[in-house]
Amino acid sequence: MTGHIDHTFRYLKRDDGNKGAIYNEYRKAWYDRPTNREPGEYPIHVDIETTTLCNLRCKMCFQSFDPPKPTTMDKSLVKKIIDEISGKVYSMKFQYRGEPLTDANMCEYIHYAKRKGITEVMINTNANLLTPGKAQEIIDSGLDKLICSVEGSNADVYNETRIGGNFDRVVGNIKGLINLRNSLGYAKPIVRVQMVKTESNSTDVKKFLKFWGKIVDEVAVEDELDYRAEMEDRTVLEDWACPQLYQRLVVLADGDIVPCCRAIHGGTGKQVVLGNVKSISIKDAWDGLQQKAIRHYNETGMSHKVDMCARCGLRKDMVKRLKE
Repeated sequence: MTGHIDHTFRYLKRDDGNKGAIYNEYRKAWYDRPTNREPGEYPIHVDIETTTLCNLRCKMCFQSFDPPKPTTMDKSLVKKIIDEISGKVYSMKFQYRGEPLTDANMCEYIHYAKRKGITEVMINTNANLLTPGKAQEIIDSGLDKLICSVEGSNADVYNETRIGGNFDRVVGNIKGLINLRNSLGYAKPIVRVQMVKTESNSTDVKKFLKFWGKIVDEVAVEDELDYRAEMEDRTVLEDWACPQLYQRLVVLADGDIVPCCRAIHGGTGKQVVLGNVKSISIKDAWDGLQQKAIRHYNETGMSHKVDMCARCGLRKDMVKRLKE
């Protein structure tokens, strides 16, 4: 298994509702900071995992073989994080290891983040719980982007991977939200459907792009992640530093802060913990000695000496390109 993202995006013609100077500033920073190796005082983006709970057991996901401890973040802690990063962080996503729609407070959190001025707020979902009522709540919350993880263009392909899900229900749920959004005359949330390309569904990719391209705003295909991180490659990368070290932090449901979205192998294997938001700030974690050390190793061609990085699919992809 590899770990890089195959950016096979197909953008449809729809105003994303995010045009403006602040949004352009945010997207420019996303690309400029890694290039200039400039972290800034705060990350550009923060992932908040409000829950580790998931309603599916997908074959390619650690939820099926190494599920995290069932944990839901306290509401006051979620709002404490948003309060700190308001006006300092451009974007956030309410998801990491769990399914956000299992959290009854999710739409309240989205609304709170938007009210606090976060430019782009997103969630990832498998869309099985995206009922008509929930769709209305999501639209009312002001969510900017809804990312739906769906395999395949038919029930046979989907059911092979998404154990516990229902393809027809998911298609109906996604269409329902889009129809409701359009009937209200809104541009948001932008709806993206993405699949994980595996050995069993690789022949369906073209059909997937064609099927979903007629329905949603964006379509993407991603490579399967090596969640077990069994394959290491200590090849030296002298001219490469992981962009995530200059872009984002992840806060887990128990409050632990980890450096990036690849910092956990499986559902329980925390490699580096920068602190806990119950006792330190996002700023202190971002500017702390551990994070600085990881950046230093990356910037000086020694990312292979950081075990978390040596096992990461993003780095492995760069090594693969170097060797080709």
